[in-house]
Order: sequence, then structure tokens, then C-alpha cells
Amino acid sequence: MDDTSNNEYSDAIGIRYNCFRLAANAEQAKITRQISSYCLSESPSTFRIEKDPTLPTHSFSSLAKRNITGEDLYLWSAPIDIIEQYQIYLQSNDLLLAETIFYNCTFPRFGSMCQYELFYQHENDSSLYQMIHSYYESYPYHSTDMTCYVHVKCKRGYPPACLDWTEICDGKVDCLDGNYDEEHCWQLELNQCEENEYQCTIGQCIPQEFVGDDSRTFDCVDSSDEHNILVHNHLAERGNYEPVFGYEDTRCQRTFLTSSCLEERRYLLVQSMFSIKDDSISDKCWSAFKCYFALPNPTYPTITKEIIDTECVLTLQQACPDMLDIPNTPVFFGYIYTAYKKNDPPYVDNYILPYLCSNKSFGHGLLDLVLDMSTNETTCFRINHSINIMTFHTADWNSKYGTPINDIFLQIREIEPMINFPPKLCNELHFYQCKNSLKCIPFHRLMNGVPDCPYDDDENIFEHTNAGLFAKLKSKYYKCYFIDKYIPHSAISNSKCDCGQLDDLFCEDEHVFENFTKRTISFQAICDEFQELYPIQIDGKNQTDETKCEQWECDNIYTRCDGIWDCLHGEDELNCDSSPSFSKCSSDFRLCVNKTTSAFTCLPVEYISDDKVDCLGGTDEQKLCPATLLHTQRRFYCITNSALRCLSSAQLCNGYKDCLYGDDEQFCQQNRSMYMSICKDEYIFSASDVERFLCNISGGTQRAAMKHFTIKGFSQSSENEVDDDETIEIASLNKYRPIRLLDDPRCYRGLDVRVWLNKSINIYTSACLCPPSYYGDRCQYQNERLSLSIRFHASALARQSPFMILVSLMDNTNRRTIQSYEQFTYLPIRDCKIKFNLYLLYSTRPKQINKTYSIHIDIYEQHSLQHRASFLYPVEFLFLPVHRLAFIVKIPFEDDEYCTYRICSDRRCLHGRCVQYANTKQAFCQCEQGWSGKFCHIPYNCTCSSNSLCVGTLNNRRPICICPEKYFGAQCYIRNRICDSSPCQNQGKCVPHDDFMLSTNDEKYFCICSKGFSGKQCERRDTQIDLIFDKNLRLSPSLFIHFITIVPIYPWILSIPKSSPQRLTTLQTISQATNSLRIYWSRPFHLTFIETFDKTYYLPVIQPVYNYSQTIVRTVDLSDRCPPDQ
Repeated sequence: MDDTSNNEYSDAIGIRYNCFRLAANAEQAKITRQISSYCLSESPSTFRIEKDPTLPTHSFSSLAKRNITGEDLYLWSAPIDIIEQYQIYLQSNDLLLAETIFYNCTFPRFGSMCQYELFYQHENDSSLYQMIHSYYESYPYHSTDMTCYVHVKCKRGYPPACLDWTEICDGKVDCLDGNYDEEHCWQLELNQCEENEYQCTIGQCIPQEFVGDDSRTFDCVDSSDEHNILVHNHLAERGNYEPVFGYEDTRCQRTFLTSSCLEERRYLLVQSMFSIKDDSISDKCWSAFKCYFALPNPTYPTITKEIIDTECVLTLQQACPDMLDIPNTPVFFGYIYTAYKKNDPPYVDNYILPYLCSNKSFGHGLLDLVLDMSTNETTCFRINHSINIMTFHTADWNSKYGTPINDIFLQIREIEPMINFPPKLCNELHFYQCKNSLKCIPFHRLMNGVPDCPYDDDENIFEHTNAGLFAKLKSKYYKCYFIDKYIPHSAISNSKCDCGQLDDLFCEDEHVFENFTKRTISFQAICDEFQELYPIQIDGKNQTDETKCEQWECDNIYTRCDGIWDCLHGEDELNCDSSPSFSKCSSDFRLCVNKTTSAFTCLPVEYISDDKVDCLGGTDEQKLCPATLLHTQRRFYCITNSALRCLSSAQLCNGYKDCLYGDDEQFCQQNRSMYMSICKDEYIFSASDVERFLCNISGGTQRAAMKHFTIKGFSQSSENEVDDDETIEIASLNKYRPIRLLDDPRCYRGLDVRVWLNKSINIYTSACLCPPSYYGDRCQYQNERLSLSIRFHASALARQSPFMILVSLMDNTNRRTIQSYEQFTYLPIRDCKIKFNLYLLYSTRPKQINKTYSIHIDIYEQHSLQHRASFLYPVEFLFLPVHRLAFIVKIPFEDDEYCTYRICSDRRCLHGRCVQYANTKQAFCQCEQGWSGKFCHIPYNCTCSSNSLCVGTLNNRRPICICPEKYFGAQCYIRNRICDSSPCQNQGKCVPHDDFMLSTNDEKYFCICSKGFSGKQCERRDTQIDLIFDKNLRLSPSLFIHFITIVPIYPWILSIPKSSPQRLTTLQTISQATNSLRIYWSRPFHLTFIETFDKTYYLPVIQPVYNYSQTIVRTVDLSDRCPPDQ
């Protein structure tokens, strides 16, 4: 924790105090690290804290006499600012600091005077990190009140209703007193993305590389970059996790109530809507209608379907006027009410259809609404009974009110035009004019699976209807492979067969996995007696993967002992079961159960597959009940003429004759007291040999959905398994549910802390540590913020070079005030796949809309503190309360030179130099230490340590320091000594982790290993491969070396692997003196291919079993060359 400022708190000043800065829990993320902080929004000076006599205290001078170092205070979990002050005292011997008091806190208390203590604590928590993360696991967020976004003038409804940030620019007006929440949102429709970017449904642009990369963390605010069926469930569970990007900065599918993902908020809004009644309506009528919508009230505290259908419906018919507005507030778009006639016949399930009433005109003609009545103030329309409304039999508010009303909303939302949209923009080239409507939408909204036009014509653009527009949008379509048809990408996996079913019930846009196998020819699946590949016309004949298989060897490494007869006589399954009972027949015979005696016999091989059933269950004629890919295993053949001929193992010996003649029960032992099949796992141990044999055959291994490449003798030891999806190591937090200490979290999504005012007499008050997305004394207000996702790319030569990254939010005034910043270390060899998620906050609330802002990224080499490059990203759409930005930063190989005179001619860098941004043609003044401002014209006092770099100040004049290697702290005075013990072996280089990036206590350093070594501490010697080339080979000076790793794929994994086998490639140069090369390789591999620049391939290394730390020497000659057709 650090003490941020002593300034007084004001809502207009976005100061945060006493902050925790730590890594968010990475348990639910694959490739992201998030920097998060929890801070007080109120000044600590408001707390009158008295000294605790029970705590040990020491002055700085006494600590120095005892030879206590700053590192010691760090290990004692002292606040960072206290440690730095003490380190400054040690270096300067400043008498003003000598009597500064250090309070030695005992866990779990913390703070400069040990004044803070989290209300939540579990005995297993050994650190504040664990306390915070286990708190969010143990206290799911179920709020009885709302957090609010208060920086837009808006009457949201009756209290406690207030505006949520997700409701701004969600396509519907939520403010009842004006369209303030949608006023500027049309500007988002003008946003156009680059070719290498993906456009989110909301209009935001993100790198194409980020699409579909992590189903738990969204880069689009609307989560449209992660098309995953688990997304909805993931967002619904957000209350069980800490406030991170994947939960806090995501908007859910808009409903008539809100676009918030919190179910509790929807219910609170409904309660608000029904909290005030019209004076002309009796209490009895109002209570009956609330009961009718399953909203508990004093008259009907408990509501069931029976109560609704009898008491409530009867009461509203007796006590209510013929027609009334329910609720007493607009329901749609801020101006459309719903009204009900009590005597209308029910639509379905006793549900009365509402009327839509408004004092404004709206596109009712597009909705097939029928004019019912009109007064001087209001016009009402009756909903046609053809409208699709879902109702339920259950008695809960969502089923009786939420879902039906939302169904109406979904069908009328297309009539709402975009607020304040300039009509002239409809004539722009990238806009589409909806048919028979004044509404127009940008091209990126076409064919995206979301109807935006009143007649849905934006989702029905095909070649035969609009060939010109279809050609422009062709990338949004999927071309059906087996028939000549295009469908939108949004139609894939939508539970509807849009490409059309083939004759085997296969649908390529729904059966995604089978689509892959039917279109992709696989060497492993050729001639295995099962047709995967869909027929292709070649020379007028249908060809498949089972064509011309007469000379193919059926018993091979892909068919051997897979539980399925791929050979006509089952040779590929011989001797696969080591059980003595199953192995008593010679190679010319096959084990068989006699149809008459139900005893084992050996059937001559010539009787196998002769189209005559000789064995019970048809085990000798396995083509009768083949193993299939798409269907459940039914491998036991019934001797019957009925349609049901093939049974599964679950139907054997279950006491019921499924076969007409009872052959599924005739071999079973009698007098068992069980009601399930003997083949079930819990009974198979007591089965006879005959029963076990038929269970295995009839319920045997299902044909693998995909056969993956392998080599003979392949084996992979567990310690060397390859993880296809590398994940960040995380703390193994205990999944306990301790006794609750709080009835309801007081701080919403923040941390409730006890502030000890006088511990000795047990006097304390409460305060809240708020995450960046909230502020207020109870974290009740939603913060304006920028949420950034950044991935860095560095050249291969810079893989082992650590960089200091400074990401700042600054305004573009002459002062270039830095509103907030984040700083961290980037090490390419460690972090190349990582996306860094971080928040930047404005220094004022609300942000000053008359200013312009930008993201400024500075990159420094950590070893030398030399500036490598800077990047500029403008912040647009300032009307958005939460602005999500995602980009890739490519670190240049060398530092940029001074800008040319042409670029810098208008830059008056008084105390600095002009530098061009690496991603734009713009330039800026990089100031000398002690100077800031647009022209380096504003002096300031730099208090950074002498070995660090002072690069500017925050808006409160606190300097921003870039620390050298092994130093940290706001002023870089604290030395990190984790590497002093030389934990990296074999001349490896130790790089300390940023302490706030650690998710566990044992990840305090990273080892950059010297050539030929790897492992966490460089303890493992890499595989050394020496390739000596025959002098007769014609090779290019450099070669691509491909390392192939066979990844075991298990049959229950029904997903298309990203890469199987896996390939990693390196470029190596041949030594001209020795005509050889040496490679050190740290990853598991099973084959090594050499590729020349003219596409000639050699296979010098095959190792079925990978063994690390070995030395492989190979002479490569013509015999290793792969023929062109292989």
C-alpha cells in the first residue's frame, strides 16, 4: 500500500488514496495479466487515528542504528512510501526524517499506522493478495441497491433507479427527461476499422489477432469478439469474481430494462417502475396487477401460479378500471407506455397482451399495430396476436413480466431511429439505407446477426437480391462447401441447418467438427473401412478416402488395437486384450460366443465377414452394426427382422428383452438383484467372461472423430507433455466457504475495511477500498475510465532484453498534464503472448469534455534507461464513460533518431529534443529531467533517485520515475535483492518480477537462460543436435529447421485442435568452415525436418520417445531427402 496524496478529497478531483496495487487473479484468463488497484476515495485525514500503544514503533534513526535496511521493511510489508522515505533517510541522513515513526504491523493489519484491517479474514490466508481474492470468492455480489453513473444529466425513473454506464450508447433511450444517454452516439457509426482490425458490434476496432483468443476476457465491450456459448454463463457468474475487465467492462445484450449484465439490476429497475402508482388507481387494483406480474407486495407477499390465476386475476377484474397504464412510467424508449384492458381475452397461458401508448408518433405501421383509441394526449395501439411472445407457467417476475415485455421490445426496437443522426450521412458510401424507412446504418452492421432495419433487410443481403452490395460484404459470408450457397457467419452454430442437410443427416454449418473431417483429407484416415471424406467428382467418378484401397495395409499404427475391426477378418485387433479368456484362439480363429450354448468357441477365420451370423451378437459380422462417428455406439446385433437390430451395451443383461428372441439376455447369469445392465461400471467387476466380452464388443470404443498423426513407438512422458494453451501460473486458492462476517457487502464491488481509530478501546469506523471502476465512500459511483488491452511485439534479437513500459493518459494542452499512468516491465521471452490489461483514470470528475486526450506509451531499455520509442493513440468518443481500447505495439529494433527538421520545424523544444512517434507522423518534445510541458517550458522538482530517470509529473506534481534494473518504488529508492542469491544456474540471468504483477509468492524472478540451457532456474541442459551435411548436398546458406511434436489427442476431446502435430520453426545458418550446424532445443519434439529455400525437405531425426538433455549427431545425406510427392 502507498500513500498517494495529502490533498483534501473532492468529487471534482479524482484523487485516490492509500492504494493496493496488485495483479488480478488470473484463474479465469489464459493470456492476460491485469494490473489493478484498490484505493480510498476519501482522504485519510478525515480519520482521527490515535496511536496504538500495543504496536511496536521505531523511529528511522533507531532502525538505522539496528542496521535495518529498506529491504527488511519491504519483507515486513511496510507501505512503499514509508520504505522509500526510510531509504532516503539512510542515504541523506536528513535530520528532518530521523524521528519519522515506523509502525511494525502484525498481519492482517496494514497501513502507515496499522490502522486498516479487512473485515473479511480466513485463517488459511497468508497474504493480503490471498485475502482479497478469497474475499471475492466468498462474497458473491448480490446487491440490494444500484451503483450509478452520475456524470450525465438523466432522470432514469423512480428511486433507486439511476443510469448505468452500459446504458449509454446502447441503442435505446433510457432517460425519461431527454435522449441524453444517446445524444452523441451516432458518431460511433462513423468509425471505420483498418483491414487488420475487427469491428465490434458497437463500432469499436480491435486487432484481428485478439478475436477469439480468450473466452474469459473480452476486448469488445459488447463481447462480440468471443463467440462462445459459455459467454452468457460467464457474465452471469461475474459476482463470484473480483472486478476485472472480463466482468466490469462488459455490456450484455440489451433488454428493455438495461444493458447491464447484473440480473439484480434488472429486478431493481422493475421494482422502481412499479414503486409509484397513479392516484386514480386503487391500492387493491395496483397490488393485484403487481401480483399478476409475480412482483411480491404487502398484499401478496408470497406468489404462486395458483394465487395469480385465482385471487389476483379475479381482484384486478373487480377493482381495476377497464384500461390503465401499467406501470406508471414509460417502458420503451422513454416515451412509449404499456396499458392493459382487464377484460381482454388472454393471449396464451392467461397472459393479457399490453397496448402501446404514446404522446409522440412512432413507426407503428411497421409493427402491424392496430389503432385502438386516441385522446388529446395519448394514442394507443393494440398488439396483433401474430406477434411472437414467450410466456411461462412459472410464477416469477422474469417469466411473467420481464421475458414477455422484452420479446415485444426486441420486435419494435428496429423502429427507433438513431438519435441526432445527420440525415445527410445516409448518402455516404459506407452507409446503408433501410428499405421503406428513414433509418440508415453503417456497413459494419450489415449481416452481423442482429436485425437493425424495420424489415430486417440488413440481414438478408444475398447475391440474387443485391449483387453489388453482396460483393462488398463477401467477407461476412460463409460459402457452403457441399452446395453452392452463401450464408452469413452469424448463422454458423445457430441450431438451424442453413446450408441444408446431406443424406446422412450431416449439416456442415451445425456439425462444425464433422465438417472439418468431411472436407479435409487425412492420411491417417485413408482406407480404414469408414468413409470420412465427402465424395468428390474426379474424372466423372465419385472419389472418397475409401476409394482404391485394395493394396492398402489395414493393420497399421492408426488402426491397431483401437477396438474396431478395420480389417475384414479383424487382424488389427488380434492379441489386443491380455485377458487369458479372450486370448485362447490361434491366429486362424476368432473368439466367438456360440448362439445356442452361450459359451466361448473359436470360429475359423473364413467364417468371419461372410454375411452369415455365426456368433451371438453378430460379433463375426461387425459391418451389421458398424462403429460410426456421429451416432451412439450400438454394436450388439439382434437376430430379428424388426427395425431395432443394434443394441448398446447398456441394454445387455438388464432384465429386459430388447431383442425379439431375447438374445441380449440369454447369456446372462441369473438370480442377480440389480436393475441395470451388467455392463455398467459398478457391476462389470462381477460379470462372467462371456458377459465381459460381449460388453466390450457391443459398447467398445467409438470410432475416433479424428485420427491424429503419430509414429511407431510414440510415447510421451508426463513431465515433458506439451501444453497447447499456455496459461499463467496462478495461486492455488482454497475453495472454502467460511462463515459470513457480513450480511451484505457494504462497498458494492469494493473492499470493506475496518479503520481503527483507537484499538485499545475498540473504537473503529468503516471505509471502502474501491477498484478503478468505482469511487465514493461506498464505491457506489461508476468511474469514467479507459480500459486498455495491449500486446507488445519485439524482434527476435530483443527477446532477452527487458523494457520499461510507461503508459500515460495525458491531455493535449500546453501543459500536457498526465492524468494517470501505469508502469511495468516487459520481457519479450516471458511476455510475448501476454495481453496487459490496465486502467487509466481522468484526474477530474467528470472529465473535461472541452479537452482532447491521448494515450502516450514510452518504452525504455531497462538496463541502460535509454529511450527506445514512443507511441501515440488518440482518445476519441469522449462521451463514452468507459472507453475500451485494444492495440498491438511493435517495439522497433533500434531507438529512433532525432526527427527531421521538416517534422520538428514547429516544435520549440526549449529544454528537450524532438522525437517522432513510432506509429504516426506526429512528433513531441521529450523533455530533460526537471522540465515538462508541450515545449519543455515548465520546471518542476525531480525527487527520483539519482540512478533513475525522471520523465515528468502527475497532475499533483508528483514526479514519474523510470527505475533501473533491480530497483522499484515510486522514486526508485528500493532495491530488489531477490536476484542477489544468484538463483539462476549455468550463467543464467535473473530478472526480478514486478511485485504488483505477482499472483503467487514463489514467482519473484525469471531466469533468462544462456544458450543450451532451460528450465525455471536454467537447471536443465537443452537437447543438442549436431547436423553434418554431406558434401554432395546442394543447400541454401540458411535453413529452416522444423521441430514436430506429436500431441496425444484423447477420444473424448471433441474439438478441432489448433495444431496436431505441433510445429515450431527456427532459422539457422550453416557453418561454411565445417559444413554443419549445431542447434540447442529446449522443447519436446519427435521429428526434425530441414527445409531449404527451394522447398527441398530432409528428415534427419526421428525419435518416438523424447528424452531431454540428450546429444544427437546426424549426418544428413541424400537418403534423408523427402521425395516431392510425400
